Amino acid sequence: MKNDSCKAIIIDDEAWIREGLSEHVGWQELGIELVQAFQDGAEAYDYLVREPAAIVLTDIRMPNMTGLELLAKLHELKNVRPDRSIPKVIFLSGYEDFKYAQEAVRLGAVDYLLKPAEVEEIESSLAKAKRMCDESIESVSQNGQSATKLAVVEEPSSYLIKKAIHILATRFREDLHLTDIAGELFITPNYLSRLFRQETGKSFGELLSEVRLDNARALLLSNDAMKIYEVGSAIGYSNPRYFSEWFHKNTGMSPGEYRNHHYRS
Repeated sequence: MKNDSCKAIIIDDEAWIREGLSEHVGWQELGIELVQAFQDGAEAYDYLVREPAAIVLTDIRMPNMTGLELLAKLHELKNVRPDRSIPKVIFLSGYEDFKYAQEAVRLGAVDYLLKPAEVEEIESSLAKAKRMCDESIESVSQNGQSATKLAVVEEPSSYLIKKAIHILATRFREDLHLTDIAGELFITPNYLSRLFRQETGKSFGELLSEVRLDNARALLLSNDAMKIYEVGSAIGYSNPRYFSEWFHKNTGMSPGEYRNHHYRS
């Protein structure tokens, strides 16, 4: 008999998404048995009361019962039935639902993926949930009794910074400002500025400068045919003179001197 730790369900009100997740995710390769797919949280909850599953991959906005309401009710169920484990929940939802991420993290979700998510990203989160389940089973087996495993979950602030740094790292070539990232995260620029300081010890401007400098150095050394102004333009500085002054300020050498120095050494 298969262990409940390997069983998973899908919840999404869009049939094509349920079908896509069922067909394209490598469930068997992950060692997970996909047992059911539901169109809303209420149906899924009724099932989970009767048939425990260890992993739940769910949308957030659905009729009758949202994904967050479902997870909250599963916590309530745990209170009245201590023998029942709370499933590892992965939320899969749209950018407009980002404001719910903090609540998802507070409730102990394993991950919060933004649609459209790549299959590899979904499989990575499922593998993480599977490992957490396996660790819980191993703990129970070793102790001979039910043991509660406390999952290390990112704090909401860390989650936001993770997303902010991802945006910064992928869009540093643009005329990027703190307000741009704050807008995407549905938070104020002042709050994001404080988070950068608290979580990294650096300002947004310092982090952006570091990313651009690392990429400028790499371009200067990896492609000697690339002109200095082209390097500057490639990392977000369209003004060649400003780029050279900025580079000198941060390295003590002009871009040309930096390239020649490393080619000689």
